[in-house]
Amino acid sequence: MIQIGASNSASLFALLDQQAIDVDYITVYGSQRMEVLQKALTYRPVLLHDVSNTFWLNYADPFADVATVTKARAMLDAAQSPWFSTGIGASAEPQGHTSPYWRGADASQLQTREQVMANITKHGTRLRDWAGVPLLLENYHYHPTNAYEYVCEPDLFSQLVEVVGAEVLLDLPHARISAYNMKWADPRDYLAALPLHKVREIHFNRPHFDGKQMLDFHQPIQADDLALLGWVIERCPNLQVVTLESEAPSEEAFREEVRLLRESLLT
Repeated sequence: MIQIGASNSASLFALLDQQAIDVDYITVYGSQRMEVLQKALTYRPVLLHDVSNTFWLNYADPFADVATVTKARAMLDAAQSPWFSTGIGASAEPQGHTSPYWRGADASQLQTREQVMANITKHGTRLRDWAGVPLLLENYHYHPTNAYEYVCEPDLFSQLVEVVGAEVLLDLPHARISAYNMKWADPRDYLAALPLHKVREIHFNRPHFDGKQMLDFHQPIQADDLALLGWVIERCPNLQVVTLESEAPSEEAFREEVRLLRESLLT
């Protein structure tokens, strides 16, 4: 039975207080405070995602920030998460949000393909051993901003997952965004090129189309998002959790998301 997770939010906690919804896991992010994790644990088991928003596997030495890694260790120990997930990495150092919806970097900061592969292999392997639980690597959403080169290519992503010895957190809207922005004819073709047999968790929300490109708005899901999710689930034999990852939804919107997803998983 596939279980349902949800990102922590005020609406999630309020609805759980009201016993108005039911989810199996709450996702907490490494960039958040320990107090958020402790609150989430009073409601449900927790899935911990990311060391922090400054820890990137493609960097020369992401473990150099000892305070950040120490905090992440404390959070992972407290969470007792069944697995630990993080993004596959970027393609520039440094890089950051040049828009609310994508990261970017100057061309001078773009790393070579060989640098990216070597750093992610080295630090991903170290992170896998550090975590002490299965490591899930998450796919990213492509934009031509120097931060997403190479890593959104399904072949390279698959190679890195294999060499690190990781499993996969499939971010479905990220895949839809990459497929569109990289000019794949059909998102199913892009998805089929990913290592779906290694997917243990799916992040699920609705991307936005601005007329030129798809963007990672983390909008609440709608009924027409479910067909692609169903297609993916049929091809993910090791899937355990689908996590709703909409950004600060209203209570009404979030209740509807849970209803739609639960009905979809039961059909």
